[in-house]
Amino acid sequence: MNILKPVRLSELKTQASFLLKDLHRQTEVFLPSANRFLQLPDFRFKTANWLTENPDKVLLKHAYKVIAFENNFKEWADLKYAVIENDCLYRSSGVAFIHQWFTDYQQAETYFQKNGGYLLTFWKDSVVCGDEYINYIGLGDFQDLWQKIGYNWAKPADVKAFQSLKEIAKKNYLSQK
Repeated sequence: MNILKPVRLSELKTQASFLLKDLHRQTEVFLPSANRFLQLPDFRFKTANWLTENPDKVLLKHAYKVIAFENNFKEWADLKYAVIENDCLYRSSGVAFIHQWFTDYQQAETYFQKNGGYLLTFWKDSVVCGDEYINYIGLGDFQDLWQKIGYNWAKPADVKAFQSLKEIAKKNYLSQK
């Protein structure tokens, strides 16, 4: 079972990039980096010396796989999917627009029922926000879909509308700079 802590996809990509760079440096960071690569099935029967002598054989895709492996995923694609699913609504620069943040869904739902707005999830947390945040994350033009799901991302009333809205959210998340 994968228990992934909240993390941004961009952060994981940066980790992979630095891991590959560290592997190619002839400094004290080389050996720890090499050992991380050597745990992959791709390099199981190789040595740190082999990695040094064959830098063109160790690619960024391998660094992504190391990051996935270290997060208990077999493949980068699986890790990437999990992060996008859990993080597609989160924007750190927009948290000022969040009205209330909850670690307990029931409390969030009670607040949402009393005050309205949008009930969203960020990983295992729930938040209630208004139009400001929804517009900020690029989902403000889809009020018909929000209405169909009852403005509740965690328990959408209409599954088809939710899937459409979720695909837009994922696309927006991936297009962030």
